[in-house]
Amino acid sequence: MKPLYLTLTASLLLGACATPPQQAAQPSPPPAAQAPTPTAASVVAAPAVSAPAAPSAALGLDAAATVANWQAQQLPRIQALADHSAQLQSAVTELCRRLRPEQIEQARQAWKATHVAWRSVEALPMGPVLTRRTAWQIDVWPTRPPKVEEAIRLVEKDAPIADSVGAAAQGLPALEFLLWGEDRAKAQLGRLHFRQRCQYSVALANDVAAESRGLLVDWQAYQREQHDHETGRQAFEEGINLIAGSLQNLRDKKVARLGGAKAPKKPARQDFDAWRSHHTKASLAATLGSLESLFLARGQDGSPSFVERLARAEKPLLAQHLQEELVLSRAALAKLPEDVATAASRNPAVLKPLLDSLKRLQGLVELQVADAVGVTIGFKDSDGD
Repeated sequence: MKPLYLTLTASLLLGACATPPQQAAQPSPPPAAQAPTPTAASVVAAPAVSAPAAPSAALGLDAAATVANWQAQQLPRIQALADHSAQLQSAVTELCRRLRPEQIEQARQAWKATHVAWRSVEALPMGPVLTRRTAWQIDVWPTRPPKVEEAIRLVEKDAPIADSVGAAAQGLPALEFLLWGEDRAKAQLGRLHFRQRCQYSVALANDVAAESRGLLVDWQAYQREQHDHETGRQAFEEGINLIAGSLQNLRDKKVARLGGAKAPKKPARQDFDAWRSHHTKASLAATLGSLESLFLARGQDGSPSFVERLARAEKPLLAQHLQEELVLSRAALAKLPEDVATAASRNPAVLKPLLDSLKRLQGLVELQVADAVGVTIGFKDSDGD
């Protein structure tokens, strides 16, 4: 085994308070749905060191086959992201052409669909998602409204967004601000009558669509690569670390850091992901659903899921605990009000059952699962808090 010492890199993907850069699950289906940082769990491999044979081999856990299953699951998610972002691009273009209430509603619905599609993808930001720095291209959060307003003054028609604009004024969060505003959603259609404001909205949608198309092409090539024992093992170790990072991301970054050691005494709605669109719950559900499938979904050829491999080998109780905790997390999320940001800013305790369950899940993955399969969990940006 060559355990990877991995570091959570906020400069690439993870967000919210650091520095910048389906197959149906069995036995239970996945759920329906500061300085800015990209919002995906990310780790970068350091040089590997030699070690004894991996415990996963004794478990009968084929690392390469597990990675192939994860890659196959990601393909339809990335395809959905490309499809929805293309629809978003079209909807925002049509909005700026006609500027009618029905057009802004269509653009908002397209934004929500694209946002959920991205949240599903970012649960496992491996391969091209990491190397392309996709989160840094389309999802730096939180957006900075003053930076967006400044960027609007600089935008040129049909020109790509200049790097000088700054990441905090780009991507889906910036477009959310332009479509919903700050507590004045009804006023945004009128504001979009300003030509440059609409031009910038179109430029943002174009950028998201272009990155999503590029990611799909690169992922298709990446998935065609065949892993041998060594490269499969390395990708597997990276994947386990990325999954652990995504669980931390869910319980900490996306919900006002309420699940971490630096929780604010009085969170505001602005501290929650997708608060302007009232889409926080749906985005959490999308990521949790993908994580659940990574553990529970079988391969396209009917090969065992990750949890089934644990259960059939030497860790049936661990497999059971993992599956049960996933069910508890899904149930806790389902009980939350639709407007999570408003409810939790008034009463943070409403999130406690979900945060507690996610913490237990993260502990299971980082301690028991990682130990069982011989994976070293790398340091993350919150370690030492």
